[in-house]
Amino acid sequence: HTRCAIKSRGLGDVYKRQVILLVMDTSSRAAFFELSGGALCLDFVNTLGDRPRSESERLATYGDLLRFSRQTDSVPADDLQELERLVRDCSTCADAVFRRVLEAREAIYRILSSEAAGDSPPEGDLEILNTALKKAMRQSELRHSGGEFSWHWGGPGQALDRPLWPIVRSAAELLTSEERILLRECAAETCSWLFLDRSRRRRWCDMSTCGNRAKARRHYQRKKARASSTR
Repeated sequence: HTRCAIKSRGLGDVYKRQVILLVMDTSSRAAFFELSGGALCLDFVNTLGDRPRSESERLATYGDLLRFSRQTDSVPADDLQELERLVRDCSTCADAVFRRVLEAREAIYRILSSEAAGDSPPEGDLEILNTALKKAMRQSELRHSGGEFSWHWGGPGQALDRPLWPIVRSAAELLTSEERILLRECAAETCSWLFLDRSRRRRWCDMSTCGNRAKARRHYQRKKARASSTR
């Protein structure tokens, strides 16, 4: 997967975006995350593409988490700068929080994957999500500007788990919305990406990658079968 995306969003709105090629420079290197899931929480769980294979991991460090937050515009730039400073001051603190973030990511994945399959969510994973959600919701607040109300994040900008707040809220909003019936998991055997199928006929996370590989595999199998039948 090589495409990334930029999107417009409100804290309580359905995550919307137009997929385009985007290169984001953060800290020492460029970060590439493909944002094609249809919701912030889906793009987050998709940072690990094939769960049996650790080499598909896109979040290797806390710095990668900040890159994801910057690319998705889910954490304000000022807060990101403060978090980068905190990481420099206490890398062990950031590492401890990062391990909990990955634990939350996998719990969210298993919950959403179960929902996509029509199964009940694992209770332990729901507890992990609720623990993170309770902390995040304590930081949310309403603001009024231009005659309209909107959600914003308050709380301390220096909280190292700050990048997780909008993610867990996104997961809760998806699970309690009508769009949860559109939740799908990529049909490819080597891909665990989740996405919203608004077309209601999509099987693959991306037709140009997983879809084409599956078509090529089926073509090879048919060709092999024909060759065997003529012997």
